[in-house]
Amino acid sequence: MKAVNFTLAKFFFQLKLIIMQKLTNRFGFFLSLIICFSIITSCGGKKESSGDDTKKEETKKEETKKESTTTSTSGGNQLYFVEEYSKDGQEVGKADKFFINEKGGYITAMLKTAQPVGVGSVDVRLERESLDGTEIIDTQPYDVSPEKNYFFFDKITFYKSGDYKITVFKKDGTPIASGKVRIDYK
Repeated sequence: MKAVNFTLAKFFFQLKLIIMQKLTNRFGFFLSLIICFSIITSCGGKKESSGDDTKKEETKKEETKKESTTTSTSGGNQLYFVEEYSKDGQEVGKADKFFINEKGGYITAMLKTAQPVGVGSVDVRLERESLDGTEIIDTQPYDVSPEKNYFFFDKITFYKSGDYKITVFKKDGTPIASGKVRIDYK
């Protein structure tokens, strides 16, 4: 009788282990789903912005070793930013963060495309990003050479600090490239 009780106890113990294992696997699965859902819903980009309307003055780049971040719109096209593009063709002060006076300031946008742009005129749109959404600040037309693939757009002016997106469009509305830049007060 002791052997039967021992075998029965062993059987129930193994059954208990199997049931616990299955419940643990299901519980772990549901727990991981809840964690994933929580992470996805809580991840959101919040950006702060502030500043006053003022007049323009030159900008000064942040003194770091960090290279600019660019956004490719299509096929290796890049839009990035410098303090200025010199008369002898040098890019001065490449960065993704610049400082302006309270009266404002400007930077130069550089466009490199994988292929010649194929159009004689483009629009450069300046948008300010905030928690409330995106606000179009300005859109300026520029004449370009259709056979070239390297351009500069001088004196893009900022009057407020914040996060900005600059996009270069063909006249038909097709985006060529865009880039993001941070503007802060000195």
